[in-house]
Amino acid sequence: MKKSIPLASFTPIALMLLINPAYAQDNGEDKTQADSSELGEIVVTASRRETSLQETPVAVSAFTAEKLQDAQLNSLTDLAALTPNLVISSTFTNANVTMRGIGNTITVGGAEPGVAVHVDGAYVSRPLLMLSTFLDVERVEVLRGPQGTLFGRNATGGAVNIIANKPKENFAGSMDLYGGVDPGTARISGFITGPLSADGSVRARVAAQYSYSDGFVKNGASNGPGRLDDLSAFSTRGQIEWEASSGFLMRLSVDYQRERDNGQAGFLLGVPDSTQVLPLPLIGAPTGSYTSRTTFANYGLRDVEGTSVTANAMIPLGGGELRALVNYGKSSIETIQDGDGTAVDFTSTRFADDGRSIFTELLYTSDAAKAFRFVIGANFFREKLLQNVTVPVMGLPVPIDLGGTVVSKSYAAFASATLDIGDKAKLYGGLRYSNDRKSVDEFNNFIGTGTQAEKWSKVTYEIGGSYELSDAVNAYAKFSTGYKGGGFSIGALTPGFSPETSANIEAGLKGRFFDDKLQTNLAAFHMTYDELQVNQVVGVVSSVTNAAKAQINGIEAELIILPVKDLRLELSGALLDAKFKEFISFDSARPALGMIDLSGNCLPNAPKASFSAGAYYTVPAASGDFTLGARYDWSDTRYFTEFNIPISGQSSAGKLDLSLNWKSSDGLWNAGLHARNILDTSRRSSVIVVSALLGSLAIGQYEPGRQIGLSIGRRF
Repeated sequence: MKKSIPLASFTPIALMLLINPAYAQDNGEDKTQADSSELGEIVVTASRRETSLQETPVAVSAFTAEKLQDAQLNSLTDLAALTPNLVISSTFTNANVTMRGIGNTITVGGAEPGVAVHVDGAYVSRPLLMLSTFLDVERVEVLRGPQGTLFGRNATGGAVNIIANKPKENFAGSMDLYGGVDPGTARISGFITGPLSADGSVRARVAAQYSYSDGFVKNGASNGPGRLDDLSAFSTRGQIEWEASSGFLMRLSVDYQRERDNGQAGFLLGVPDSTQVLPLPLIGAPTGSYTSRTTFANYGLRDVEGTSVTANAMIPLGGGELRALVNYGKSSIETIQDGDGTAVDFTSTRFADDGRSIFTELLYTSDAAKAFRFVIGANFFREKLLQNVTVPVMGLPVPIDLGGTVVSKSYAAFASATLDIGDKAKLYGGLRYSNDRKSVDEFNNFIGTGTQAEKWSKVTYEIGGSYELSDAVNAYAKFSTGYKGGGFSIGALTPGFSPETSANIEAGLKGRFFDDKLQTNLAAFHMTYDELQVNQVVGVVSSVTNAAKAQINGIEAELIILPVKDLRLELSGALLDAKFKEFISFDSARPALGMIDLSGNCLPNAPKASFSAGAYYTVPAASGDFTLGARYDWSDTRYFTEFNIPISGQSSAGKLDLSLNWKSSDGLWNAGLHARNILDTSRRSSVIVVSALLGSLAIGQYEPGRQIGLSIGRRF
């Protein structure tokens, strides 16, 4: 047997290398992403065990690291355009992940997101850092629709699973460099992996990445930061893994991420109603515009830091596998942002968020070769979150100061089973019990202080079946229910909001046709929500209100077409009808309207139509393969608030990306020229409309403008 080289011999190199988030495989690893003339097979863990993407009865999109590299998709935000009914953006303080109209739009201490994010099986309660970087990723899975049985916690909209590359027995590594213009951008990354013992049973992996951007937007205010929408982010991960001869495996992973920059640019869009006027101090003040990439901000800071320690153990048992996971997470967020988009120091917001969490899970998966197979598990989550918001407003004698401490505890037990009926049919079902408890100790210097505690519990379930229409075509149908616990709007000193429940009917078809020249993944669904949790601005507080009922219908499609050799077409799209069925609410930005009936309004971040179309043509050459790529992403009009007013929306728009990638014949070198949003299309990513107390101002943020860059990478 070939002798392994201990990784310890390369420790000095390991400390210097930085991580490439785009490589799916090290040297000698099997590929999961096919070349342009093959469809290939992708393995996913959407059912909590490894299964083929095409055989998994879930509406799931999967992105291998090779796919991420070729398209220069470097963060969670970049996946939205390629995934049907997925919208990802960020406000000044929050990661907004929305699927099929369900998600979150404003950070509220004591509330939870509607889409659950997991990294290597560990639940991430504060996913803001995921928007800036992927670190040494093997695969990203996006599960659309309620995932109430297997993933449960806060997955009423869907789930995102990020799977990191693992340590390998053989020595390997990579270095990757990226540089761009308009604005100046740089990224340096790499990884190193290999054995720590002669037999390879103990191995390690070290990865790191640093990303920098000057910033898209110039600041016209003399006393603020020079540029905004900039980036300075560092990430690193270290892993040690031990595999015994019996198959027992243990892995310890430590992740650290830090982003410190000036944060997002906010643009004053105006006020929501023609009968309203700007506050007197702002009338005539210069406001800038995104088309000229200029704004006015007296303040700008985003300081986000996160540490995660995860221990995994996998034990072969009874033909299956027992897995135990323990995760400790620590995060802190501090932001200071201008609140009016003018040179006048009218209002601003300082937001501080400090969290500590523990997540543990015990999971058993039975023998996958049996006709009857099952998954059974239990988990526990605890988080202590301290949050403080300070809002100085011109004319008020003292700043508004609110916040407090929220302690959340969640217990769950779940089981799922699949039964083969003959050679072609399968029946499956699942059951979950969830118990949530929260307590809050809060304050508001204009209202007072208060303490509350509440608990909720719910049983959710799923039942369905699938049928193999042919060797390459599978159909499925299922009915499932979902649940998200209630909570408190920290600093509002209002009664807690109620749990959210859902029901989902879904049918799908996954198949390959015409001698593997066409692959289709289709899904149609009907979802209903009771007590849907809606994030709102009430006064100066970000609050959660329960909408009585909402209904969502839609169709999703993902296609890969190989019409001729070396040409690959990728198409995805969705039609969505996501509306409130019963919802009467008050708009604090337009108090003169009183209570408003919002029945029939679209859910936030739920465009009625969207699509992405990409074409990739590979030209073989003696030195390697050149691939020319073009992709156009389009989205229909979408609104950012439940009130569906034009100022808090983005009209239909699309953007065009172009690329030229080269991979050497020996697979050791790669290079690329990338032009993203080549037409420099301006699209809003979010809009916040503040209350009348703060002038009813609409402040918008925008997606990145044109980015042109060159990358080069080397494996070894």
